Amino acid sequence: MPHNPSKSLGLVIRGVDIYAPEPLGAGSILAINGRTVSVDDATADRLAELPGLEQIDATGLRAIPGLIDQHIHFVGGGDANGPLGRVPELTADMFFEGGTTTAVGLLGVDNETRDLRLLLRKAHELRARGLNAFIYTGGMPLPARHLLDSVCADVSFIDQVIGAKSAVAEKLHPNRSWHDLAELAGQLMRASAMSGKAAVLHCHVGSLPEAIESLERLVQELGMPRDQIVPTHVNRTPDFSPVFEQAIAFARKGGTIDMTCCVSKLDGNPTGIDVPEAVKACLAEGIALDNITISTDGNIPATIRDTEGRALGYRTVPPSVLWRDVVRLVHEAGLPFEQALRPATTNVARVLGITGKKGRIAPGYDADYALIGPDDDIRLVIAGGHVVFRKEDRA
Repeated sequence: MPHNPSKSLGLVIRGVDIYAPEPLGAGSILAINGRTVSVDDATADRLAELPGLEQIDATGLRAIPGLIDQHIHFVGGGDANGPLGRVPELTADMFFEGGTTTAVGLLGVDNETRDLRLLLRKAHELRARGLNAFIYTGGMPLPARHLLDSVCADVSFIDQVIGAKSAVAEKLHPNRSWHDLAELAGQLMRASAMSGKAAVLHCHVGSLPEAIESLERLVQELGMPRDQIVPTHVNRTPDFSPVFEQAIAFARKGGTIDMTCCVSKLDGNPTGIDVPEAVKACLAEGIALDNITISTDGNIPATIRDTEGRALGYRTVPPSVLWRDVVRLVHEAGLPFEQALRPATTNVARVLGITGKKGRIAPGYDADYALIGPDDDIRLVIAGGHVVFRKEDRA
């Protein structure tokens, strides 16, 4: 059955170890009307008796900001796999059980049987179920597609549209017209000025040798702000593409680069550098952690292979791989817990222009939290101040 968020004035979480994502120690979180009011015991004690507040004993648990996934296929992706590689649409519960409370949906290779109207309608549904759902307009092909008269209009006038997706160096959508890419960049810069949104250019990078050279050209020739461009799928092996080396150079100049969780040997992708290894390599090159984000590319079919590498079929990559790789950043890359959280919380919020609302546990921010057990299992998820997932409900 679809999960409906609990309805109450708010909640008080007691005895929880708070990571905002920086560690604040044990305390209380008070949320009223969907916003965090305080992260201290004194305020929680003073207001705890307000009628309609749900009381939660979280002794022994850690509270983290709800995760933000900036690249996931709400209506299915991976359409280069043919008809047997099609996957069903996601539900809000699939996000919540992995600790994700905010997500950005986008189109994949197939822009013929899946379109922007379907994607936007899916975002409406997910929002109604409690997920903070946004979308990118555009898609893989250039010239960029749009819902209204232009990409600029989509971003400026549709609340859910937070930026645009495109593709570079992708053999299935080569997009080698500089004019079309420059036009999209101009639309987004104009949209940002008109709307105040980040109007990010979220760019799939394929295997062709030019990698992100055209994105660097947008900065140099058009003056597009580097922090308005996010190349994704950059954690690739050198024999697949030179993109990882180019991405490090892009980040060294102040850009943000996005690592893809399912570009992973764990998910049957031999051309990927696993997220922990890729993040460690970037940090060793002097890249600031603030310039690194991770996202899932979830709800695509991952190839299942036998011991000799032959494809046997597909399995669907779930949204929960985001939390999986946050945990791996701690246990495999050696990052402190508070640092491992940032590529999926504060860093993404900054990129998407939703800092001040998302990505932190702090007064004034939306009440989006995940409560984590000692074994890194997600016990409870809260979105907009309402409990949307309890682990015991799934037992």
